[in-house]
Amino acid sequence: MKVFSPSFIFQIAIVLMAFSPSLVFAQFNVDEPSEDDNYYNKNFLRFENHVYQPNVKTVTLHPKDWPIAAPFITLNDPSSVLELHFDVLDSALGNYMYEIIHCDYNWVKSELDVQEYIDGMPQDYLNEYDYSRNTFQKYIHYSLEIPNFNMQLTKSGNYLIKVFDSENEELALTRRFCVTENILGVNATVKQATLVKQRYSHQEIDFSISTSSYQITNPYTDLHVEILQNHTWENRLSGLEPRFVKENTLDYDYDGPNAMEGLNEYRLLNLKNTRFNGAGIARVTYSNQENHAYLELDKSRASITYLQNRDLNGWFYISTTISEVNNASVDADYVHAHFSFKQENPLSDGDVYVYGALTDWKIIPEAKMKFNQLEMKYENTLYIKQGIFNYLYAFVQDGKMKPDLSRFEGSHFETENEYSILVYHRPLGLDYDRLLAIKTLTFPPQE
Repeated sequence: MKVFSPSFIFQIAIVLMAFSPSLVFAQFNVDEPSEDDNYYNKNFLRFENHVYQPNVKTVTLHPKDWPIAAPFITLNDPSSVLELHFDVLDSALGNYMYEIIHCDYNWVKSELDVQEYIDGMPQDYLNEYDYSRNTFQKYIHYSLEIPNFNMQLTKSGNYLIKVFDSENEELALTRRFCVTENILGVNATVKQATLVKQRYSHQEIDFSISTSSYQITNPYTDLHVEILQNHTWENRLSGLEPRFVKENTLDYDYDGPNAMEGLNEYRLLNLKNTRFNGAGIARVTYSNQENHAYLELDKSRASITYLQNRDLNGWFYISTTISEVNNASVDADYVHAHFSFKQENPLSDGDVYVYGALTDWKIIPEAKMKFNQLEMKYENTLYIKQGIFNYLYAFVQDGKMKPDLSRFEGSHFETENEYSILVYHRPLGLDYDRLLAIKTLTFPPQE
């Protein structure tokens, strides 16, 4: 048997590396760079609501003139338009472009080519912008309407809008939105949970789908239903199948699988005025051309009886006391908001985070609170724009990713919440998920 010298084997390896990197990885049993590895790259495209640059702030996407509503629009309805708004903390104008990507019901890029779901340009510049006025923090406010003259949507379903710098292609932000056809009837009610163990902490969403005007051959395989609480995707309820099919009705009246924690009303922060103490603020100060708002000391509400309190269901809107609503986007200044949460001892099994739309409904490093040993409380500071904000304190146990929102806030069946039921359908032979209906309702029902 012929034996090759080590130097010969090394030369062969060099040749393989030059002409076939994938073969080398396989030959030496070395893993190729995976998509999961790229996830930690700040320019990796995430099919979720995400901000990629630290100077991009206050991103909102909502129906026109309805700042705290869900980003849902109806296909081929000229009056159904979304507004995108965001700030860039910079005095130099950027060259930003946007692109819209069609996704399946599970937020994976669909198989459609861009020409199949967009009538118009596949990419376009953001030409609507304005400079901040009379603010200590200088910024440029960008805005966009979807759909618009240059870009019309021709398919229903889930969409991701991507904003990026046209010069270096660095991502700025991504936002999810949905386009519905509204051709199915959905009857729904929200009530106190049926199961004993959930009765005082959960809300049950019972619903049925009428298919009298639309044929669904196999609802158990072709139909997908998603339930959102307060139109955030982070704690969605999915995977429900019809309990039974009766003529033209699909029944989803379950006891348990269709229940969600009611949680609590959100905490309120009123930052409309930087000269006076609004709701939730102990004092405001100004130093070194910066505004500071020190919030009242928050405490755990886990063992407190439910107290009804009007809130924004975790969202926020930008507003000031000195400008009209339409001008607040450029008149509002930025404020260092100092949060504090009373805790006698530091937690040994996890961490505390500020949570809500102001953190994109995510557990992010910037929102992590640190324990102040001298004052026996958790503290954190967020740089946010003037307006009305809702927030909660989330607990994240060591070794886990999903936040526990009831640890410090409690959970009550009486809590006012908004629910959205989204019905997707992909029949045999279709290469994308149609969004046939969105049903939105509140609990308790609004009179």
